[in-house]
Amino acid sequence: MSTTTTSPKPLTVAILGGGIGGLCTAIALLKYPHIDVQVYEAAPTFGEIGAGIGIAPNAQQALELIAPEARAAFEKHATGNMWPEHAKTNSIYVVGEGEHEGELIHAQISASGQQSVHRAHFLNELVKLVPSQRAHFHKRVDSLEAKHDSPVVILFKDGTTATADAVIGADGVHSVVRAHLLGKEAAKPVFAGSVAFRALVPMDKAVEKLGEEFAGNTFFMCGRGKASISYPIDGGSLLNVVIFDFEQETWEHEKWVVPADPEVLRSMFSEWGDRSRALVELVLDAHEPSIWSMWDHNPAPTYTKGRIAMMGDAAHATTPYQGQGVGQAIEDALVLATLLAEVPEPNMIQNAFLVYDQVRRVRTQRVVSTSRDAGQLISMRAEGVGSDLEKMRNLLSFRVHWIWNRDIVEQNREALRLFKESL
Repeated sequence: MSTTTTSPKPLTVAILGGGIGGLCTAIALLKYPHIDVQVYEAAPTFGEIGAGIGIAPNAQQALELIAPEARAAFEKHATGNMWPEHAKTNSIYVVGEGEHEGELIHAQISASGQQSVHRAHFLNELVKLVPSQRAHFHKRVDSLEAKHDSPVVILFKDGTTATADAVIGADGVHSVVRAHLLGKEAAKPVFAGSVAFRALVPMDKAVEKLGEEFAGNTFFMCGRGKASISYPIDGGSLLNVVIFDFEQETWEHEKWVVPADPEVLRSMFSEWGDRSRALVELVLDAHEPSIWSMWDHNPAPTYTKGRIAMMGDAAHATTPYQGQGVGQAIEDALVLATLLAEVPEPNMIQNAFLVYDQVRRVRTQRVVSTSRDAGQLISMRAEGVGSDLEKMRNLLSFRVHWIWNRDIVEQNREALRLFKESL
């Protein structure tokens, strides 16, 4: 007489969206044999729009905990400041116009210094860590059907469906999952009152126009209503340049990116210093200029309902003024995977997602609001600060430490403790 044993049915997890946050979540879940994770991407391939992104110490620590290979994927393409004396400098803030033009406001120090990566190159490395059979393309979500204590049915625009015990919306700022959780109106992103002009500039051309120190390290140029950031990426072969205008009260265009008038951009900075005007010319020389509108989300009352949760830009889209959009998505990925690893059966998914919401929502929404504050600060529009350099210097010396210095291991411990208490 023989006996047979059956393995427990795997926990099925569907990740909707294959950006950096979604792929990091998948990579983290692949470690657990009892979890069957599938990634559904709307596009024909995995891909990212944009150029350079900063990965601060908090996100670097989270990547290591997700998987050493994920950290290695970042480090393969990470670029810091090129001058050794700026190795631990995150950003150098300088006055860009007026009587104090060229004056140092503050040099911000962090444990790793500025570490930037080309968004697409980082994503391509992460893609290699996800088995091809777990990736599904041309899968644009139409709607979700969720019933109490039952698997979630995902309906795609192509007429196909998929079913999963748990669904994680990593589907970006225009998230279908967010609309399902909050309703269409509450899910809409809001214009943040600022726009950007971007370019990737060959480093030799940048050095010629800006000088070696400015081109090879991370600089913010700050002035009334405007600002810029520039930093090296791709091993120092390119300079990522972003110029910001904070005096756009409304956005009347249907599209988020529209063509820019070069003369309008030049006129904005006509009274700024030589380096700022040189940055404008580098942007205009790189390609036909465009205006990128900046958007974020109003605070959501929850990131989850039942067996569905949202993460990253779907949950808390933010402006780029603290360099934390991708970093917070990576933190989300780690907490979600840490909790789902402890779920032995589907009826406990809701507990895990509620704890994720409890641990992550307050922090991420504070990042969104303080990122707007950072934009006001660098454009000398912050209430009670304005162009007072000493007040700016004081705020810049500590205001992001709570983000960078978060104990990511302790955040995981807190999540696990709350999950155990919820059972």
